[in-house]
Amino acid sequence: MKKEASAAIIFLFVLFCLNIYSGYCQAQVTTAVPAKGEIKTFDLNKDGNPDVTYHTDGKYVTKAEADTNYDGKPDVVVHTKDGKFESAEVDTNHDGVTEKKFSDVKAFNEWLNENNPDFNDHLNRPDWDITLLKF
Repeated sequence: MKKEASAAIIFLFVLFCLNIYSGYCQAQVTTAVPAKGEIKTFDLNKDGNPDVTYHTDGKYVTKAEADTNYDGKPDVVVHTKDGKFESAEVDTNHDGVTEKKFSDVKAFNEWLNENNPDFNDHLNRPDWDITLLKF
């Protein structure tokens, strides 16, 4: 009788744990889609200030701004439409005035790789879908 009671308790405990685990997994799998106009920032150099800011339309990033010299002001702005690169503007000497404009994603990515490789993972994207950026 004692062995049967122990086995029953162990069996109930296992069922209890499985139920909690399956509920936990379901909660982790579902993710909220960002609302239109939501903004997400990243601090690449860990100084407490955002270095890349993404603006969304609820499905795609519509604009990404990067502060490549860490002065608190964006000096690279990438515009996208329907998840595709549209254009980019760059303030190369950090005076607040755009010196370079790109309408070709290949030319922009070449410039980015050469001049700001630390930002490559955040600004050189084949698709600007928000799920790829883990909102």
